Amino acid sequence: MGMSESFSFRQKPTGVFKWFLKAPGWLFRVKLGFLFGDRFLLITHVGRKSGATYHTPVEVVVHDGETGEYIVCSGTGANADWYRNISATPATSVQVRDRIWAPEQRMLSADEAGTRFAEYERAHPKTSARLLTSMGQSYDGSDADRVRMMANIPMVSFGESERN
Repeated sequence: MGMSESFSFRQKPTGVFKWFLKAPGWLFRVKLGFLFGDRFLLITHVGRKSGATYHTPVEVVVHDGETGEYIVCSGTGANADWYRNISATPATSVQVRDRIWAPEQRMLSADEAGTRFAEYERAHPKTSARLLTSMGQSYDGSDADRVRMMANIPMVSFGESERN
């Protein structure tokens, strides 16, 4: 991708940018997941058609300290391969830092996703604004319109059956 090309999450990444997006996965697999703190997690999932095992790093939108849930979103929408895979068969494991567990997975409603994204916006205002622009998403600033927008940005919660 040249300097004059614009980036968009609306399309599948290619070239150098695809390599860049895969780099966190490699770091997780060589036991360097601690470098990301609680900001990224690695989802291990099974291909819905191929049956192959995949490892996908994603940014954590919210880590709920009370419930222990890690909530992530599919920036490219419901058609992202990893999202379609875990919709067909739940993730086999999730890794945060150097801790790996079999998650309790649930898909968030647009209402709950709107609330969680509002938390992300408060914690990371500049990043969230850039993220929405790159995803081709926007809303009028109201809670109701945020919920409408989140219907296009599915969120998933990964919890633990037994908390440590």
